Amino acid sequence: MVKNKFDSKKHVDNIISDNYYKNLILLRNKIEIECDNYFQKLGAPKVDLYLISNSVSSPMALGSDSQPIEFNFDNKNYFLTDSSQFGMEPLLFNSFDMVYCYLPSFRGEVPDKRHLNQFFHCEAEMKGGYEDVMNVAEGLVKHLTKTIINSLKQEDFCFDQLENLNNLERVVSDKFLRIKFDDAVKLLEDNGHRKLVEYKKFGRVLTNEAESMITKLVGNNTLPVWVTNYDRDSVAFYQKPDPKNNSTVLNADLLVPSFSNNGFGGEILGLGQRQDNSLSIIESMDRQKINNTGQYDWYVKLRNNKDYCPSSGFGMGIERYISWILMLNSIADASIYPVMKGVKTVY
Repeated sequence: MVKNKFDSKKHVDNIISDNYYKNLILLRNKIEIECDNYFQKLGAPKVDLYLISNSVSSPMALGSDSQPIEFNFDNKNYFLTDSSQFGMEPLLFNSFDMVYCYLPSFRGEVPDKRHLNQFFHCEAEMKGGYEDVMNVAEGLVKHLTKTIINSLKQEDFCFDQLENLNNLERVVSDKFLRIKFDDAVKLLEDNGHRKLVEYKKFGRVLTNEAESMITKLVGNNTLPVWVTNYDRDSVAFYQKPDPKNNSTVLNADLLVPSFSNNGFGGEILGLGQRQDNSLSIIESMDRQKINNTGQYDWYVKLRNNKDYCPSSGFGMGIERYISWILMLNSIADASIYPVMKGVKTVY
């Protein structure tokens, strides 16, 4: 495992002198190139989107740990973009079956080993259901991991990660595991880990410790695990309720196993099928007690457009993915310039 590298007082000096950052730049460059290669082969154009928005997407859920970053501009309140989903959905009207982006996202919660206030997101939106987008997302993770394995073997960049190659090669070769949220919670309870789940009035929330335990119990800490069909009111209002169970939604999080005692593990990617009925969206906002519903009028009205087609999408955190494959303890070490509220830096 790579030891913690980020030092807020000496970060610029370390970037200049430490080969770790040279290799990190090369690795991040490789990941962005391979995201492009993957989606271009699928016929999905890369889209340039806004970074300032008048509506919030990802944090709008009772069970979310995300907070928007709000600011005043031209005497109006705006937000730094927390997810590019809202910008991509309308683009599918214009004859595209899938679009993607590779952009920063901004969130205002207290930073920790799993959260930064600015991080990079590879996001995609496509026509179809959540099973369709799960296949695309799993394909991306496998593609990136395969190319990184080859680059490590060719010493295109060096992180002393030969000890992790066997683990990563298994990720590439084997199909990811799946478990429904209800079954995952029961599995935790049956194995004495009920305290790892937060039980709220609006639904159940998995802690990071719960996510890590699921990868151990389901996959013996060897393979990523898809957890599907989360409690409806614990996720964003635009996730489509499961027609077979109105209290759950058609969504999934990808949980990855930690390959070392202190290495990164847990959720790196989230996805879901979007609500396709305007009245159902309004119902979900009411259930989640979202007060400022007017800022979403344009989004709700999309469902009434004659060219509307149901869609699904996902977002993968780049720093989390890097931390996982490099067995890092903190995602700050996967960023070239970490942005963390409350941490004074020299840049």
